Amino acid sequence: MLNIDEIFIIYNPVSTGASQKNAHRLYTQLKKRMPKTTTIELMKTEYSGHAEQIAKSVGTKGKKTLIVSSSGDGGYNEVINGALKNPNKTVVTGLIPSGNANDHHRGLTNGQFVEDVVAGRTMKIELLKVNTKINGRQWQRYAHSYVGIGLSPAIGKELTKAKLNIFNEKWLLLKFFFKFTHAKIIVNREVRSYSSLIFSTVSVMSKVIKLSKNIAPNDGKFQVSAIYHQNKLRVLSWLLIATTRGLEEHATTSRYKLKSIKSLPIQLDGEVFTIDKNTRVTVSGEKNALVCIV
Repeated sequence: MLNIDEIFIIYNPVSTGASQKNAHRLYTQLKKRMPKTTTIELMKTEYSGHAEQIAKSVGTKGKKTLIVSSSGDGGYNEVINGALKNPNKTVVTGLIPSGNANDHHRGLTNGQFVEDVVAGRTMKIELLKVNTKINGRQWQRYAHSYVGIGLSPAIGKELTKAKLNIFNEKWLLLKFFFKFTHAKIIVNREVRSYSSLIFSTVSVMSKVIKLSKNIAPNDGKFQVSAIYHQNKLRVLSWLLIATTRGLEEHATTSRYKLKSIKSLPIQLDGEVFTIDKNTRVTVSGEKNALVCIV
């Protein structure tokens, strides 16, 4: 049990989802339930990456701090990466699902977030850690749910450029799906071509794609699911199968190494980055990496 001294609720005021609405609702609920000595603040983001900067800097040394993200998986990715750099090592993260997929929340929640905050009930979970190079510099970042190479970052990168709405989202998804070819990488000194390669600690991705039933939230291991390069109709059939039976699980491991050939897009919980060409990449499972309430 943890006696929480201060709570910071981060939200995006221009989110297409319910980020602001959910943040204000949580603020009202916690104001009624928490001791009057508990500091509770609403903090709105002003630009991409701002949530990470807030999570990195808020909190008072020596106090038990809870940083809540009212967001989807991408926004929470920013918050956990910021919190892990916070000099206050007693920081706890929290998540109010306010995005599209909310894969992380769906896989871990017990549905009693406010009660858990009031009682100070936390849990420790593993994270995925990616070590590589971007723009010639060493680069390290964490993911709470999945790391994707191939289709997921390629489509995600294009969608971030587009102005999405309920009318064009599915059309754009289909368009970018047929536009993408494959990702070519080196694994065990062998050149391999993938339509999709996913490392995951959750059982479902993007609400409908089933990854694995054998998920443990803190065993330091992750699942590797892959679709090798095939024609578009075959890949589409594999994705349809994935919504019912799930993607084929190729391995369960605590470490996976590969090497990029060309510049390689990679997606961490909805956030897309581009790895340098001819660069080593290590994905590892980090046990007890995050203390959280979900």
